[in-house]
Amino acid sequence: MFRFAGLGLVGFLALAVWIYCILDVIASEEVLVRNLPKMAWLMIVLLFSAVGSIAWLALGRPLYAGWRPGDMGGGGGQRARPTTQRVLGPEDRPDFGALSRPSDEERLKAWEADLQRREREMRRRDGEAESPPA
Repeated sequence: MFRFAGLGLVGFLALAVWIYCILDVIASEEVLVRNLPKMAWLMIVLLFSAVGSIAWLALGRPLYAGWRPGDMGGGGGQRARPTTQRVLGPEDRPDFGALSRPSDEERLKAWEADLQRREREMRRRDGEAESPPA
C-alpha cells in the first residue's frame, strides 16, 4: 500500500516541476534565456516533460534567477542579475529635434566663403593677381 502512495507522490512532484518549468520558460525574458531560443526550450519542456524540465533548470534557465517563474532578481542572498540596457539611436533621444543645426542660408554663406577662399588660393598658386571679391 505504501509503495503505491510513494509512486503517486513522485508522479505528482514530476507533474508540479513540469508545470513550473513551463511557466518559467514562458515568463523568462528572451534575451536572458541560455543556450537555445526561448521557443525551443518551451518545445523541449512540453515534449520531454521530465528530461526537458531538468534540462531547462540546468542549461536554459537564466543565471541568478529567483525561484518564482520569470523572476529576474536573485533570491536567497544571490547576487542580482545584470540588467540589459536598450541602445538608443539618435532619433530616439529626447533632444533629437533640439540639436542646433545651421539653417540652409547659413550653410550657403559658409559654402560661398569657402569657395571664394579656395579660388583666391588657387590664383595665388597660379601667380595671378588677386581680384577683389564680387
